[in-house]
Amino acid sequence: MDKKKYAYLIIAHNEFEVLQKLISALDDSRNDIYVHIDKKVKTLPELVACQSNLFVLKKRIDVRWGHVSQIESEYVLFEAAYYSAESYSRYILISGTHIPLKSQDTIHRFFDENSGREILRLIDWNRGNANFKLNFRHYFLRSSQDANPLIRRTGHFLWRVVCGIQKKLTLGNSKIYTITKANNWVALSDAAVKFLLDKKKEVLTKFRRSFCGDEYVVPYVFENSGGRFEAMMCENLLFDDFGTGSRPRVLTMDDYDFLVASDYLFARKFSRQHEDVIDKILETITK
Repeated sequence: MDKKKYAYLIIAHNEFEVLQKLISALDDSRNDIYVHIDKKVKTLPELVACQSNLFVLKKRIDVRWGHVSQIESEYVLFEAAYYSAESYSRYILISGTHIPLKSQDTIHRFFDENSGREILRLIDWNRGNANFKLNFRHYFLRSSQDANPLIRRTGHFLWRVVCGIQKKLTLGNSKIYTITKANNWVALSDAAVKFLLDKKKEVLTKFRRSFCGDEYVVPYVFENSGGRFEAMMCENLLFDDFGTGSRPRVLTMDDYDFLVASDYLFARKFSRQHEDVIDKILETITK
């Protein structure tokens, strides 16, 4: 069988020390690495790989949490890898604060054994929440994430007001219908990425006013593909711990024993404030 390389697609906006450690962990002749760094970052970090081809994208998106710009940044990465001179059998989308918990031999073996499947990780889903995020029109999301406190507070207030009006008037519609919610960190085949790119205009139009639509895009596209893709819902793709919040907590040395004994392939999120756990994990998986 012709063994094609893997493309690791990384979305990053900070924690560049962690990002370099991640790149070093992925640095393997079987991998190419593509990095999208948020457009808001003024000074790009110096990133190095020895065995992998490393591409820091020149086209950058100003990414705002919950906004369609998250989906746009993913498309920039998929396009850069798919339209490159290289052929890839697997496109693995991760964040800059991911760290692998297994060696590249183990990760490649897992994905090769599931080469006919698209690997996703389910998230708890309910109809009311999906309808609010997908079918209400979410204005002012970009300004609600602005660095200026006054703009941010004003944007957040206006976003809530507009959503409240739509709720009272029952204006939610069914422009987007899906029965699945999945983590946006996915591992897709070449054929699936091509299909996603073919649907780019439709996706960005339909999800333009969505909220956290990145968690629904891939399931939506696959559910409307006429059954041409087999999605494998893989719990062990990623460990993250949201607790009761909307953002994952930072993992520390207290999590080390659990992480290295687990079946998870990756974990997030990590921080330079707890580099000791990153270094110990990477030392363990390279033995």
